[in-house]
Amino acid sequence: MKYEYKFKIGMKQINPKCKISNYGFLSFMEELATWYSDTVGYGIKDIKNKNRAWIIMDWQLEVKERPSYSDEIFVRTYAVEMDKPSFHCYRNFEVYDMNNNLIAKATSKWIFFDTEKRRITKLDLDFMELYKTEISEYNPESKIEKLREPTSYDSEKEYTIKRFDIDGVGHLHNTNYLNIAYEAVPEQIYIGEEPKNLRIMYKHEVKLGDIVKCLYSKQDDGHYVVIKNQDKSKLHAIIKLW
Repeated sequence: MKYEYKFKIGMKQINPKCKISNYGFLSFMEELATWYSDTVGYGIKDIKNKNRAWIIMDWQLEVKERPSYSDEIFVRTYAVEMDKPSFHCYRNFEVYDMNNNLIAKATSKWIFFDTEKRRITKLDLDFMELYKTEISEYNPESKIEKLREPTSYDSEKEYTIKRFDIDGVGHLHNTNYLNIAYEAVPEQIYIGEEPKNLRIMYKHEVKLGDIVKCLYSKQDDGHYVVIKNQDKSKLHAIIKLW
């Protein structure tokens, strides 16, 4: 089932040019997906009782236009139909302005996590029927580009994970990876025209108090930020902007 909501762009969703940021798009999309999970009994308020939580593994965002501060937008989402039981599922998003013009779209990959046993739960077709899945107009699995770590880096920054970075599952909130990545990109990238394409691949969780290294690399196909642990032995995430 397609589920939608009208949002008004606020101060927390804009970039330095007063346009909706990539973070703003993702935060609205995540909010909408979470609200829909509330309606089927697997939302934020249900995590403690059911020991289950949705965790995102991949984002891919494509932006066509960026509305400004205080503009209103419609965000629409639906879970993608599965043809067999799996350990992950896909959710697509579309964003429209008030004239019904498509201004952004995204696809995302999720796992269902047992918060008590700290392991992934397999998703069967009956469970996914709760979400009234839809046939996708495109194959999300082929749409999500697989990221590879660059072989060299131009710069690096260190960041300590703070309490306000953490979500209800006890690890670094998925959209905060993007905020941390923007700390590592050059100033001209941050204050300039924000890249219209975004890809985030999550690998290992980051927890409160962890010290991470944010490694920046400019490649022919875009800007990469790789987030690793302090001694660089564990890969936490790769973010690509282009």
